[in-house]
Amino acid sequence: METALKKDVYEYLAPVWAGSFNRDLTAESIVPDAMPDAAAVVDAEGVITLRGKDTDTGSVALSASLNVSVLYAPEGGGALQSLTVTLPVDMRADTPGADPDCRTVARMRLRSLDARMVNSRKLSVRADVECEAAVYQRRSLSLASALESPGAAVHILPRTVEATGAADVREKTFIITDEYQLPAGCEHVERLLSQRVEALVEDVKYVTGKVVFRGRVRAALLFGGEEDRVWAERYETEFSQIMEVETQAQEAAGSVSLMFTGVYFDLPEGRDADGKVKAELHLAAQTVCRQRQELTYIADLYSNRTALIGQTEDVTLTSAVQSVCMRQTVTGSAELLGGTGEVLCATASVGGVTAEGGTVRTAVNVRAILRREDGQWCTARCRLTAEFTTDTPPGTQLQNVAVSASDVFCAPAGGGLDVRCVLQMDALAVTETTVAAVCAVTEDEQAWKDAAAAPSVSLVRLEPGADMWAVAKKYRSTVEAIKAANGERTEGLLLIPKAR
Repeated sequence: METALKKDVYEYLAPVWAGSFNRDLTAESIVPDAMPDAAAVVDAEGVITLRGKDTDTGSVALSASLNVSVLYAPEGGGALQSLTVTLPVDMRADTPGADPDCRTVARMRLRSLDARMVNSRKLSVRADVECEAAVYQRRSLSLASALESPGAAVHILPRTVEATGAADVREKTFIITDEYQLPAGCEHVERLLSQRVEALVEDVKYVTGKVVFRGRVRAALLFGGEEDRVWAERYETEFSQIMEVETQAQEAAGSVSLMFTGVYFDLPEGRDADGKVKAELHLAAQTVCRQRQELTYIADLYSNRTALIGQTEDVTLTSAVQSVCMRQTVTGSAELLGGTGEVLCATASVGGVTAEGGTVRTAVNVRAILRREDGQWCTARCRLTAEFTTDTPPGTQLQNVAVSASDVFCAPAGGGLDVRCVLQMDALAVTETTVAAVCAVTEDEQAWKDAAAAPSVSLVRLEPGADMWAVAKKYRSTVEAIKAANGERTEGLLLIPKAR
């Protein structure tokens, strides 16, 4: 008897590689002749802008620019100076399984940045840039779900399992424009000393064939003016975007990550105290759209006319993907370097992030710029640690983990600064399940001959909750025949008739 299986084919995008890699960057820059000699480095801020992304056979490469604003105090006092240093960022990682047809999602972030004086006319910059990437490849999953020619001679045990797979990976570039009001009392702005920007996704929704997301861009700007005046201000711009995706499922979910591709701020012209800063921010949004499907497979089969042996294979599926968002406030004390003063601004950068089980750990470096009563600049620094513990079931892995510092607060205390930093952790909780699915069927004639001598009726004691399918298969019967012979009883002494 020939037994052929009917197989269903499911198309999806499988993550063939996912991981993170980092690179240390160093550069030296000469202070231009038009700028005064440097007495001390006060601070440094950096913005990464993505230039290109390429997936090749066995590798992923990214190119970007790191634009650093180094603030330094000039010799002999005077206005705070800003020197711009641009570092090319070229990163490549070995990604087994990748090919040019794969789709890659990647994000880069600045883990640490430091600037030092080599001498009064030369400054050195060192940065640690991390890239997190995931490479997706189009694949097919074939599962036997039924018989090509159904008949009473073969009994199958169908099962269903829910699987969540990536249906599409897309990228879209867009531009945000806004006008920012200068700080109160900010007159005669002459230059932009430093800039710090971040883009946050706050909500993602799926509407048949579209991923709709909204978020906000935050900018921290430092302005310089006449008479050594310095102003600091923070701005926010909300945005919303729509991305078309290749799925028409009624229910799906998307995750979105953002990277800047260009950052531009134009100061008001002339000496207009009521002028506004024009902002033009270029971003690339990358989305992974996942849809949930109910898959049917054959868990077991047998026949009472021949000995069928079902060959099974383990199939591992992503059964659930859930967004996780947690916030917490970490506190500490910052040591002053160079004396006390009035806090002008404070920033925080998140270092390396590790995820183990349901726990995420990271370190946060906080820096504050202060101006002393004598007009000189000084800094304060501290390192805080944070731990997020998620309530995820066993076997769940946290992926796409990102920690951002949303707000930093500093207040003078005991010759130093009390620091409070609000952190947000975003991740995907991914749960996998493995099923044993029948993939092929063979016949064992000798086994059937050995079973031919089995009695036509067996008396078997069954415990409560016994697997009736397994009992029927073992004694060459059917579940229906057992129920008919025992009046629907499923435990105790039961008659198990051999099927004819």
